[in-house]
Amino acid sequence: MSLESAEWFSRNGIECSRVRACNSGFPKHLHDEYVISANLTGVEEIWLAGKTAYVKSGQVTLYNPGTIQASRFETQAVEFISVHIPQAVIKMLADEDNLNSPHEAPVLREGIINNSRLFDALYRFATSARLEWGMDEEQELILLCGELLETPALLQRSDEQKIYLVIEYLREHLSVKPQLEMLAQLAGMSKYHLVRFFTRHTGMPPLQYHMQLRLHHARDLLRRNVHPLDAAIMLGFYDQSHFINAFRKVMGTTPHHYASQVRSGNHKLPVP
Repeated sequence: MSLESAEWFSRNGIECSRVRACNSGFPKHLHDEYVISANLTGVEEIWLAGKTAYVKSGQVTLYNPGTIQASRFETQAVEFISVHIPQAVIKMLADEDNLNSPHEAPVLREGIINNSRLFDALYRFATSARLEWGMDEEQELILLCGELLETPALLQRSDEQKIYLVIEYLREHLSVKPQLEMLAQLAGMSKYHLVRFFTRHTGMPPLQYHMQLRLHHARDLLRRNVHPLDAAIMLGFYDQSHFINAFRKVMGTTPHHYASQVRSGNHKLPVP
């Protein structure tokens, strides 16, 4: 019998866990929070509302506060990520979207959910929370809750103009990581609407968009023979390893290798 919590941590009142299990299970129980899980590997047997169902890899389970549930894991190992979101967090974002009365937390669609966007949003939030990236975590939480609330981010022409203002600001301030609160004030929106509308308009959230701008400018600096360390400092990266990892993730190579290849005249470089 094996039930192992590989990770369990809490950030700003939101608990996250990564669990591996086999030949074990959870008896009937309930939670005060919304519990959403992404099944990474294996098959989980769940009991919900008097019925048994099976959660496969790539699927999501969601339980509302107070829902009685149980689960069982057989000999095949199962690994999953779970996030416990307090009712107050979902209620606050739902209120911003005018989805419910100001006195009630919404009842979400629960059980097994086949939604790749929701799965990815959950995984990204848990990753950002574990890495303690601060504002990235807040942004990913907003995107996750947007998927949970299942409301489309419909832009009006006036909203698009506000997004253009934010984009221009991000282009003009490459050396300082922006704060979501400040960007929301600039756009005249809540942080919830800014992140969702910006993502709908550009294809990525504002903080990732800003990182793309910084890294493309870093590439231009390296082409002009600026040393990678100097480029990192000029663009406000808090340490060299952060710059190297971010650059490699987007460009497919390290800043030092990119610079050496440019200087040698080798044009066989990844160009996103």
